[in-house]
Amino acid sequence: MHDELHIVVSKEVIVPPEGDIVLNIKFDPADSPARVFSIAGDLIQGLEDFDGAIIDSIDSKIKTSFILEDVEKSSLRVVLHNVLKNIDDDALKSLDIKKQIGTYLLKGKYIALQWLDSAPDQSAPPRLEDLTENLRRLAEESDARHLPDYPPPNPTRIAQSLENIQRVKARFKPGEELTITLGPDDYRVNTGRVWSPLEAVSDSPEQELSNEVDLVLTIHTVPFIGKSKWRFKHGKRSFTAAIIDETWLSEFHAGKHALKPNDALRVRAKFEYTYDERGALTDEEVSVIKVYGVIHSPPPQQPML
Repeated sequence: MHDELHIVVSKEVIVPPEGDIVLNIKFDPADSPARVFSIAGDLIQGLEDFDGAIIDSIDSKIKTSFILEDVEKSSLRVVLHNVLKNIDDDALKSLDIKKQIGTYLLKGKYIALQWLDSAPDQSAPPRLEDLTENLRRLAEESDARHLPDYPPPNPTRIAQSLENIQRVKARFKPGEELTITLGPDDYRVNTGRVWSPLEAVSDSPEQELSNEVDLVLTIHTVPFIGKSKWRFKHGKRSFTAAIIDETWLSEFHAGKHALKPNDALRVRAKFEYTYDERGALTDEEVSVIKVYGVIHSPPPQQPML
């Protein structure tokens, strides 16, 4: 006979049932409930830390947190709500984007839990690079940034958050069970598979990551002084970027390239990301390293007389 502790985490950003996280802990009824609540609290903290690590791939300004909504004593059912904070970009405030971010966070946790349980006994840990790349691709599939490039989550910060989850798993006694429901999917956690994710971190983790990609940027604001940054739009997302293609920039200032709002540039852009010692994304810089050409917007249609 087991008692059960049910913890429900509701996502504000997703319509149920996809937005619910349920932690189902089966434990010995003769054991202290304080220990089980402590395990549940530490597990929630670990999941919250993991959300904070992977949300940087969407927008480093966004913060996530769980807030307590209800506790039902009869079933030890703790209800939490997940909220997104500091969403500044208008494009990220839409309901569809919030749903996409919520789905990304749910699937990211599912992938991470599977990765933790994939480590073979008495063997080398699974590759952390595989996990971070899968998380980056998941962020890219969400299309929440409206940009073609998504920064991979910092491996050190990912490992630190998952280390906390592993410590929680180590506190389970034989016969106790943990099942986590993430949206429509149930995942039975292998509480006996405990190892340190920090073992998978390189001795010298990268603190700066970069990537280059070809894309078309719509011109929003053209600076005419020196090397000031330009403001571009890509889909619904706007951002500033310096053009460091000296040859094209010289031609532009010499009057060779006549531009007007809503014209576009076909470019190669470089995205650079800087992390602090804790693995948090501290800076994101975009620069245009090559301008391939100008795409002029069509002239406005003349009204019919």
